[in-house]
Amino acid sequence: MVCVTIIAGFFVVGSPVSERAKQLDLRRINDLTNIQYQIINYWQAKQKLPEALLALKDDLRGGAIPTDPETGAAYEYAIKGSNQFELCAIFVRVGQGYAMPSDEWKHDAGRTCFTRTIDKDLYPPFPKR
Repeated sequence: MVCVTIIAGFFVVGSPVSERAKQLDLRRINDLTNIQYQIINYWQAKQKLPEALLALKDDLRGGAIPTDPETGAAYEYAIKGSNQFELCAIFVRVGQGYAMPSDEWKHDAGRTCFTRTIDKDLYPPFPKR
C-alpha cells in the first residue's frame, strides 16, 4: 500500500527530478523577466539599449545580473534594433508560460530566445534633469 501511494504521488506531483527541472525553468523565466525590466529601465534612462548585460550592473542600487541557476552561465543578450533586443536561455523542459496571463515566456526544451520590442508609448524615456 505504501509503494502504491508513493508511485501515485509521482504521477500527481511528478518525480523529484521533474519537479527540480520545473523549478529551475521557473527561475530562468523569473531571471529573464528581471533582466527584461532592467533593460527597459536602462533604455528609458539613456534612450539606448545596453551594449552588454554587464552595463546593467549598478553598485548604488545593488543587486547582480542573474545567471543560469544550474550552470551559472550568463544569459544570452543581443541588440536587434534601436529599441529591440533578444534574451536567450537553455530550458530543461517545455514550458507553457507558467500560468502567466500571456504566452510571452512560452518555450521549448533547449535553447530558446525571446525577442522584445520596447514600446516607446508604454515606456517613454525618463525626463532629463
